[in-house]
Amino acid sequence: MKLRVLMGLFLVLVVFVGQGFAQPPAAYTEQDVTGRPPTGNHSLDCTVIRPWDSSSGPGDSQYPVVVWANGWGGNEVAGQTTTDWYKRMLINWALDGPFVVIAANQWSVQESDVLACLQWIFDQNQSVGSEYEGVINTAKIGLAGHSQGGGAVVKAGDGEPNGFDITTVLAMNPYGPSWVDAAKQDGPVMILTGSEDAVTPLSWTYPVFEAVQTNDQGGLYAVLEGAGHNDLDRYQEVVSLWWQFTLNDRAGAGRKVRRILDNDPWHTQYATP
Repeated sequence: MKLRVLMGLFLVLVVFVGQGFAQPPAAYTEQDVTGRPPTGNHSLDCTVIRPWDSSSGPGDSQYPVVVWANGWGGNEVAGQTTTDWYKRMLINWALDGPFVVIAANQWSVQESDVLACLQWIFDQNQSVGSEYEGVINTAKIGLAGHSQGGGAVVKAGDGEPNGFDITTVLAMNPYGPSWVDAAKQDGPVMILTGSEDAVTPLSWTYPVFEAVQTNDQGGLYAVLEGAGHNDLDRYQEVVSLWWQFTLNDRAGAGRKVRRILDNDPWHTQYATP
């Protein structure tokens, strides 16, 4: 396992996917976790983003955890589907929560990679002397992914075979549904996509929602008018509110996200349990 710590105080306008959103002044630390030895594409390979600096540590708080799954990169080609490309978004989630965010770094993420990263952080939470000992709120787990990663987290949403109880799943422009069992989540599923997505078009993403409607956990399918496959910055207000509602139990955030999604430029359908 190797450790890379990045920290600092900053107040910047972060440019993400060609557009920007503000990042608050805060410190964070980052850790890379790899398997021993690496085995092919699907070894243990995770990046942990923590909402604390190395001087203060996690304090006495417990943090919900969000596990991230990248989109498909294709033959390990660096580009828009690496963790680094998504990282500013993940840092903002960690600081906004505050949450511990752990990303599966594979270029072709599967549900097993998502659950392996979650298992690692849970094991550390129970390890005496670990910096994560007692830090993780194991009752609050969010899974999130984009494109193929969106399909992977939907498929991992029942927490099996690890026995996790997943609080919620967020799938952005998910690939599916042929290899995605979308009807076995432990909690509500939010699916966000764009009307101009030519990579995972609505004809691919809507059947995932149709399956989610049978899972008795509820969820929603929201299409943003004019958005394409990689316009994730346009989702971030909704995503932030969803995390606050589901992981921090803030009912007001739930009401606000409903008001946003029930109006243009969003077109939303709901599945109620």
